[in-house]
Amino acid sequence: MEKSYFKYIFVIVVIALVAYTGYKIIKENKETDDANLDQTSTVSTIQKDLRLAIAEMDTINPILSKNRNVQEISKIIFEPLITLNENYKKEYRLAEEVAKQDDLNYLVKLRQDVVWHDNMPFTANDVKFTVDTIKNGEISSIYSENLRYVTSLEVIDNYTIKFTLSQEVPFFEYYLTFPIISQKYYEGTDVQNADKNVAPVGTGLFKIVSVNANVITLARNDAYWDQSRKPMAEEIILTNYQTMGEVYNAFKSGDIDIVTVTASNVEEYIGTIGYNKIEYKARNYDFLTLNTASNIFSDKEVRKALSYCIDKENVRATCLGNGYTVSNFSLDMGNWLYTRDLNVETNTEQAKAILEADGWSYRNNRWQKRIDGQNSRLSFTITVNSDNEGRLKAAQNIAEQLNNFGMEVSVRELSSDRYYDALNNRNYDCIITGIETGFSPNLETFFGAGNIANYNNEELQNILQSVKNVQDEAEMHNYYSRIFDIYLEEVPYIGLYRNTESIICNQGLVGNITPNTFNIYHNIEKWYRQ
Repeated sequence: MEKSYFKYIFVIVVIALVAYTGYKIIKENKETDDANLDQTSTVSTIQKDLRLAIAEMDTINPILSKNRNVQEISKIIFEPLITLNENYKKEYRLAEEVAKQDDLNYLVKLRQDVVWHDNMPFTANDVKFTVDTIKNGEISSIYSENLRYVTSLEVIDNYTIKFTLSQEVPFFEYYLTFPIISQKYYEGTDVQNADKNVAPVGTGLFKIVSVNANVITLARNDAYWDQSRKPMAEEIILTNYQTMGEVYNAFKSGDIDIVTVTASNVEEYIGTIGYNKIEYKARNYDFLTLNTASNIFSDKEVRKALSYCIDKENVRATCLGNGYTVSNFSLDMGNWLYTRDLNVETNTEQAKAILEADGWSYRNNRWQKRIDGQNSRLSFTITVNSDNEGRLKAAQNIAEQLNNFGMEVSVRELSSDRYYDALNNRNYDCIITGIETGFSPNLETFFGAGNIANYNNEELQNILQSVKNVQDEAEMHNYYSRIFDIYLEEVPYIGLYRNTESIICNQGLVGNITPNTFNIYHNIEKWYRQ
């Protein structure tokens, strides 16, 4: 009897402990959900689904797709070894650690607690399979450039791989941002033509659970390895439309929560009210290159004076309009290392002072200087590609500004072939050109050996060599701050403008929405609609 009594008491205690533990978990989850809500929402009033769109979908396989919407949405279904946050700072995802052994070899340790959406374990074989697929010559992948210099990938064990490169790639970790696909899922199939591309598995926050007609349904991945990122939304409805016009109409009707906008005249399609618009700097960056080996621009004081003469906002507004913003440096699209504004405000009085201190004088409406016993005018040409309307207008605008200041400036319009010949052979005084800005903080394009400004600075060269191996953030900031000092003092380039992109959001969409050109779905785990 006594034994039964104690057994009864023991059972009651166990039940009480289980009940209390369950209560604590529910309470903590509710508190977490409440903390993510804005002040006008409650857990009971929010909608547990999000509604997204794809226009003209090709395939949902992220390695094969060339559709921008698919590339964006793939960020929440698939994961890379390394991702980039809102400020383009690297963060580990499927990789746990990357060790640079030397300039050509990188050892990558993988997470051991990741499973695919079909519950198969993620291993190094998946990474090798993905790399081999991307590098397959028969497949045209947008991620081929990421692996351009990878000559081999060796599987050391289930959770360790080794990348070997054919040449040094500064900040190679930033190229490990391609999505990983499952080797087991695609085993025995032709990835390019596989029926399995209809609903491939990933390791991300959401998984594909059904594909019906033009609708793909994603469900929250409750087995996701990082439970601190558990999404508030339980489901995502992904609708495929034939055209962007149909997407805009669906957005106006309230059927879509968020849309990427590339057209500068989007207001013509959807009006100007009833939604939120978030604009961000994109990757196409145009700048003026000053040939520091030329007679006129070998003088850094002339280069500095020039930087004070150009009204960049006038160039943007007059020649380009909406969809562009003034840009002063390649990293100023939001990079975490762009720690201060490098804009040089238009100041013709400062430009005059610099030139006069450098021995130039203003006579007969032109700047002149006695050089090698002869009077020389401050005269040069701006080379531009005549086929690029925006750059041509910018060159003409800049020439007009500088002529009004007293410089003697003409525009040399070249056909595309002749323009690129001039660019490659450094045959110009100065030239307007541009690049698609990379995601890494590498600046060798501008300051490394053979750069298009013919610019050489020994201290800067040493910094570029040193910074490639730095991991400490404070040290990185210090190095880049010194780069900025040299850039402003030496002026081998003058940044002009870059394009912008936008997302438009239904006013019922709530959350910390911070898009950039790498990922528009940052913090989606905290998004909800009401």
